[in-house]
Amino acid sequence: MKKIAIIALVAMVLATPLFAQAAAEKNEKVHLTFVEVMTSPERTLVLQEAIKNFEAANPNVEVELVSPPYEQAETKLASMLAAGQDVDVCEIRDNSVATLINGNLLLNLDDYVAQWNTKDQLVDAALLAGASIGDATYFLPQYLYVKALMVRTDILEKYGIEYPKTTDEFYAACAKLASQGNGQYAFALRGKGSPCKTTDIMMLPEVADINEDNLYLTKDGQFYLATEGGRKAMQDYLDLFKNCCPSDAVNWGYAEQINGFISGTTPFLIQDPDAVGSVKDALDESQYTAIPIPVGASGKRYLDYGFAGLAVAANSKHPQEAFELVKYLISAEVNARICEFYGALPVNKDAYSMSDMFSMGIYKEWADEMADENTIFVKFPLEDPRFTEYQTVHMTAVQNMLLGNATVDETIKILKDFWGY
Repeated sequence: MKKIAIIALVAMVLATPLFAQAAAEKNEKVHLTFVEVMTSPERTLVLQEAIKNFEAANPNVEVELVSPPYEQAETKLASMLAAGQDVDVCEIRDNSVATLINGNLLLNLDDYVAQWNTKDQLVDAALLAGASIGDATYFLPQYLYVKALMVRTDILEKYGIEYPKTTDEFYAACAKLASQGNGQYAFALRGKGSPCKTTDIMMLPEVADINEDNLYLTKDGQFYLATEGGRKAMQDYLDLFKNCCPSDAVNWGYAEQINGFISGTTPFLIQDPDAVGSVKDALDESQYTAIPIPVGASGKRYLDYGFAGLAVAANSKHPQEAFELVKYLISAEVNARICEFYGALPVNKDAYSMSDMFSMGIYKEWADEMADENTIFVKFPLEDPRFTEYQTVHMTAVQNMLLGNATVDETIKILKDFWGY
């Protein structure tokens, strides 16, 4: 943290963007309105600190931070944008940004990104995510959520199990764990609360040639579960539940997953890096780590990139200045500071070496997974208005299958028919 503070101070003193110099010559004061949506008292303080440093480096710019209550924040932002209120920069989330883009409420940033000569400081997944909805870049992620396999290292060592690198090794490891008896299971299966985000990531490695723009399709247009590999993956998932998971996992959400992992009942957990914050106070660092999602018959792992990001409002009166603020907020030192608070992965490559938290230990495992040659980034069809409904349809269909109320083939048909593929 001391290293970040020093670098931030140097950046504050030396960085005076050209737009600020131009404003000074005209003796104009630029007012920017910045609306956050992941509101919390502590996080708001982190943003206020960053804004204060930005204003100090750019004395002709003032930034007003609007912090609606968390529960109403996204609705408040959408209503402000729709009403044409003064908004320049806004936080957006992956599950809701498509609505703002489809409503023409966010600015197309293609020209600004094209002229940004240091955009290569961002990890590849950041620019991919920024252009993942529609045909243009409408936002830049501020941090990423990427799934990895969290492992109770102490329990695997106890039973002489090596870290699985392939799906076959993973299922074999789960079977060995579950065979120990005495309440020992293997996998913290998620049955409720958008389980598709985990289930799909587990099944995709068995399917070759996934369409990177829509993970539910192969490149030749087949529904991924309707392929030979997809059906095998669904059957493997059912067998995993029957043989290696607590029966009540069919109703587990995030909290139950974390509890199962902490207790050691389920030593394998697929989650995003912010899950570390939920376990680090209960477990010693030597007791757990994260490893890449195992590769399957395809030879690949397919990962989506959840994100929260920053956008410029379509009706901003100061789009260039607003984009400068966006760039500042994802500069290395600021990005590291915010992500250290939130426990998510930075988008700025230099943040990983600048912060001890991300340059070593468990978070580095996520960074290495993203850089691995066998990792292919894909996306859910977030821009499709049916996706929200599909998450519920998927949850219900898979739960029914796990409970024995539907076969694998019947479940696949329900999911395939929903999309009309």
